[in-house]
Amino acid sequence: MKKEIWGFYPPPTGGISVYCKRLIDKLHSRDERVIMRNFAASASNCEYVVDVKNKLFEFLKLLFVPKKLIHAQFTNFVLLLMLYICGWRHNIVLTLHNRRLVLLSGWKRWVVARLLRRAKYIIYNDPAYTPLLSDKFNVDESRIVILPTYISPGSDEFKGLTSEISTFIVHHNFTLSANASRIIKNELFGDLYGIDQLISLVDRLVNEKGMDVGLVFCISDIFNYEYYNQCRSRIKELGLENNFLFVVDSAVNGFEVWAATDIFLRPTMSDMEGVSIKEALQFGTPVVASDVCTRPQEAILYEAGNADDLFEKVYSLLQIKKRVKYTPDVSVEAEVLRIYSMIG
Repeated sequence: MKKEIWGFYPPPTGGISVYCKRLIDKLHSRDERVIMRNFAASASNCEYVVDVKNKLFEFLKLLFVPKKLIHAQFTNFVLLLMLYICGWRHNIVLTLHNRRLVLLSGWKRWVVARLLRRAKYIIYNDPAYTPLLSDKFNVDESRIVILPTYISPGSDEFKGLTSEISTFIVHHNFTLSANASRIIKNELFGDLYGIDQLISLVDRLVNEKGMDVGLVFCISDIFNYEYYNQCRSRIKELGLENNFLFVVDSAVNGFEVWAATDIFLRPTMSDMEGVSIKEALQFGTPVVASDVCTRPQEAILYEAGNADDLFEKVYSLLQIKKRVKYTPDVSVEAEVLRIYSMIG
C-alpha cells in the first residue's frame, strides 16, 4: 500500500510547510516508498515530492486508484471537504496543526466530524485539545495520538542571514523576533498573531524605558494588506520605524533569525504548538509566549492579549539576557512510521 503525505512544501515558509518538509525528508530517508504530494503553488524541486497541478483532479483520482495511506496536513476546510468526499476508500491519517476546527458550525462541522471519525488516527501535540474534540465531534479517543509536530532543522536548511537582517541586529543593543504565517485580524481573535501587542511592547521599551530595541518580524504572506498598513502607520506615528524590520516572503530560515536575537516572542491569540517556539529554544533563545495552549516548560508564558503582562515578562528577561537549554522532542518520524505500520 502506498504511503503519502498530503500537505504543503515550502515555499512559502510557514510552520506547517516547514514541518511537512522535515517530515518527508526524514520519512523518505527511512522508507523510500513514502512520498509527498505538494499542494503549495510553488514547485518543490524535490525528487520524492510530487507537485499537484490541479487540486480537484488530484482528489477525484482517489475514487479510482488503489487504496493507499494518506497522511493529510490540511487546515483548509475546502481541502478537508474534498478529502471527505473523495477519500472514503483510503486509509486517512490527520495531523491537526491548530484548534480552528472546533470553531466550525452547521454543515461544515458535520463534514469534519465524519472525516475525523473515519480517520484511522488523529495526531496533534496538545492533550488539552482532546476534551474539545470529543465534545464537538464525538471522536474515539483510542485513535488519538499525542505527538509533537517539531522536527529539528536539517543540515540543508542553514543558509545564513541576509545582510539586511544582520545589519539590523548589529545596530540594536537588544533584538526581539516574532513571526506569522499571514496577517490575520478577525472578530473572533482580533489580531491573531499579536502584532498590536508587539507594537505596544516595543513602544514601551523604547519610549518609556529608553532601551535600544529592534524587532524582526517574519511574515510568509501579508494577506490582510489593510491591517498590515494600519500597523505600519501606527509604528510610524510612534517614531519606531527604525525599531521594526518586517521580513516578508523571504527565503531566510526563521530559526536562524530566532537564534541571532535575544528573545523570541509568540503572542498568538490561538495556537496548537508553534514550531518556531521549539526552534528558538533549541538554539538557546529564550521564549515569551501566550498561554493559549500547552507550551514547552522552558518557555515563559504570559496571559494572552495582556500587553502589560507581556511587557513585564520581556522587560525582566532583557535585564538578564540569558540563553536557555532545551532538548528536542522524541523522534517524530519514528513514531509516524510506527503509526503507518499499524495501519498496514
